Amino acid sequence: MGWRDIADKAFEKLDQWNEKDQQRLLAKLTPAERERYELWEQRTRTFNEALAADPSADPLEQLGDGRLTAEVMQGPAGEALAGIKKFPKVKDPIEDPAAWEEQMLAERGERDQVREPYLAPDRSPVKITRIATGGRSQVEEVADYLGSSGLAGRPDLVFGVYRVPDLISPGRLFGEKNGVVEWDIIHAAKSELAPVEPPATEVVAASEVFVRRAPGEPAPLDEQVGIDLLKRAGFGPGETCGVARILSTGKTGGDDTGDHSRIFMRASGFCAFAGSTVDQSRLDAARSGAPHGLPHGPPQGTVIDVLHWEQVARAVHPVRQQRAPLPSPFPYLPLTPQELIRSYLEIVGLDPADCWSTQVTHGRYFDLMGRTSMKWGVGRTGGGPDLPCADGKLRKRMAGGHHIVIAYQDSEKYRAGRERFDAWMRSELQAELRRTLGIMEPVPKPDGALVRSIDRAADIYEFFTMNPTSEHIKNHPRYCWPPTG
Repeated sequence: MGWRDIADKAFEKLDQWNEKDQQRLLAKLTPAERERYELWEQRTRTFNEALAADPSADPLEQLGDGRLTAEVMQGPAGEALAGIKKFPKVKDPIEDPAAWEEQMLAERGERDQVREPYLAPDRSPVKITRIATGGRSQVEEVADYLGSSGLAGRPDLVFGVYRVPDLISPGRLFGEKNGVVEWDIIHAAKSELAPVEPPATEVVAASEVFVRRAPGEPAPLDEQVGIDLLKRAGFGPGETCGVARILSTGKTGGDDTGDHSRIFMRASGFCAFAGSTVDQSRLDAARSGAPHGLPHGPPQGTVIDVLHWEQVARAVHPVRQQRAPLPSPFPYLPLTPQELIRSYLEIVGLDPADCWSTQVTHGRYFDLMGRTSMKWGVGRTGGGPDLPCADGKLRKRMAGGHHIVIAYQDSEKYRAGRERFDAWMRSELQAELRRTLGIMEPVPKPDGALVRSIDRAADIYEFFTMNPTSEHIKNHPRYCWPPTG
């Protein structure tokens, strides 16, 4: 064997080692990191294929700026957020509340006209009713409202209910149990309904080992767990008012106005609303026997669509304790998550009788202080105006919401509706709202037994008292920690 053969074999072996190292590194990536990697790989392949087809061509003209690869926002908003272009400065921002409202309606009217060609021909009306509740009694008050409004007797008219992910009176950081918490009820009722009994409710804490998962398996979404619970109780989507995440706040660092202060919001459980009070035993029976087996992914025939909101909000509402600036720097983008929810429901053409859940919400710990000042690196809770709340009172608030979740029974017409929504999203919003969400990440291997017991005790204390456990910010998977598979 000559030296050339020896060298070739050595290089071949080196390539094999590099390939194994590459595969090991890829296996360690989170779903969001893997998605970014694959998008960059796709961009490289497209570039090489275009260059091979026409060596004189410039593929970058078609591919666009590489800094937007794997980004949620494209177009003008994406360029501003990525620092490719300067963020537009709003000239003469509107401060007067009445004038602000008038401008908001005018801009939304223009967006509605652009959206109209995409709307489903046969669609239900979408109405959003906001109510104020106490933090300690929020689930009971939502159930009472569903009964007194008659919607509990017509769950086929309810798209979903959800805790509004805003932090009201952010100076009150000893938990929200004595504060105001708002909820939205999204429905299609065209007239008033007769009052009925409240629905049955079932609350499951994220700290409970409610489903079986082994290390390396994908963590479940809250809605997967909630829909499975309702199905085992014998409820269909037309018999439920929704699966809603319970949100909790926490705080780390020192003074609220300091650079190192952090206010976190996360999903600490979920509540299922279904049937009436006489059906409580059905939900209780379905709850028992945990941990339950749960397939990976949504139940067969069910869609759980998750869309980014935080990336849109960074463009249109850059300081979360202020009103969104108007005139909008990007008037083609929805100003609120409720506007995006309405667009999805009306473009896809969802029937509320097919809906399991509709909400704007949070998942893992999310730092609300990350978008509280136009000055880079400075976070603060104050400085914003008093804004109206659902009970008619004015309070300071910090706008929250990381992503939108809409879960429903699928059909052929909804598949066509999602194609319309995707066309609207890409053409009019210039966005890819399903990118890099970081959901359903693999369940990690647990730490030592003592650490697990301390973490679990802190989780349970926070969920049932609504008092944040300050420095406790470990992002354990929900409903399956520690793993039992």
